[in-house]
Amino acid sequence: MIAEYLLLLVLMLGLAIGILAAFLGIGGGVLFVPTLMFIFGFDVKIAIGTSLMAVLITCFSSVAVYARHKKIWYRLGIILEGASVPGAFFGAYFAYIAPEYVLRAIFTLFLFFMAINMLRKEKHIRIADRDNDDGSRKEMIHALALSFIAGFLSASLGIGGGVLKVPIMVMSLNIPIHYAVGTSVFMIVITASAGLIEHLLYGHVDMLYGILLGLGSSIGAQIGARISLRTKPIILRRVFGVLLIVLGMRMLMAI
Repeated sequence: MIAEYLLLLVLMLGLAIGILAAFLGIGGGVLFVPTLMFIFGFDVKIAIGTSLMAVLITCFSSVAVYARHKKIWYRLGIILEGASVPGAFFGAYFAYIAPEYVLRAIFTLFLFFMAINMLRKEKHIRIADRDNDDGSRKEMIHALALSFIAGFLSASLGIGGGVLKVPIMVMSLNIPIHYAVGTSVFMIVITASAGLIEHLLYGHVDMLYGILLGLGSSIGAQIGARISLRTKPIILRRVFGVLLIVLGMRMLMAI
């Protein structure tokens, strides 16, 4: 009976995380990892690997919603993933050998930097051809460099990377927030797959918890994605900024 309630709890927590993750265009790993660690007592490395499995399942669900509403810039996403995927392979290996506090310190600084820019910078941009508006060469190089870092942090911290990918597209390439969110979810499927493969090789994935969290989150993602599509861009920007600050403070206290 206890086991049944435990499985139900995992599904319900996955549902709640999925709603928030899809609403903000993130993979949910920033919530999956602490949930696995602080509620279910997982070791941090197992939590990271298991989180990536749940993230991947979640994003397969939510990406269908954004694709149906044509909010994904596929060409841009694939270009940026050319940098994120190598970063994810390096990140998974780094997570295997590095002390956790080093990763937390780097990630905390990056979160605060992005939060300040998301809250202060307000750009008015037109919506151009979805598959050709990739930004200038300088902006693209900047975005690719940051995408490599996003992929690295994704696999090393067990997050999808959307919490980094969305600000990168908005700030570096001037992509409208709703398109950035949809493209981010598409990109997370690729990044999470790369990181998950390596974590599986290291034996850092609990399949049962990963699948249950992912299934619950997939249902929640359908709700969250629809809420996001009906929300004004300025609200999304502010929610992102606040979320980044909260996550930064949480990691700062854990260093």
